[in-house]
Amino acid sequence: MKKIIYSASAIALLTSYSCNKSTEGNKNVIVEESSDIKVDNKNGTIDSTVSIEKIVKNGENTSTERTDRYVAEDGSSALVTFKNTDKEKSISIRSNNKTISAPRKEEKGEGVYGNYDFEIVAKNDSVIITQGNNVIALKKARVN
Repeated sequence: MKKIIYSASAIALLTSYSCNKSTEGNKNVIVEESSDIKVDNKNGTIDSTVSIEKIVKNGENTSTERTDRYVAEDGSSALVTFKNTDKEKSISIRSNNKTISAPRKEEKGEGVYGNYDFEIVAKNDSVIITQGNNVIALKKARVN
């Protein structure tokens, strides 16, 4: 009888200990995030620049994302995100609730991205999107 009680106690202890889940998350993943938001009011109009950088470290793997606000010649705004991981580098551009994304083309050189029938060239503070005969030029938003 004592053996049964000891066995049942041991099983109860093991199951109660092994069923406890940690709600603290994975302590090996470190996320560093910094943002710089500037607002400028000139003649009643408000212009803002947004620059957000996010670094995720998971053990030996590191992933960085940088998002900046760009403007087109017609004044429309777009958020451009550059993502660099250990496996790939890519760009995504979001404007008018639509997003296009493309991986970097290694054979074309630094700052050249492409997918399907469009090509994106990111150089200095400009991004040029080419699709067939259509060309969209974006410049990084600045506060004067």
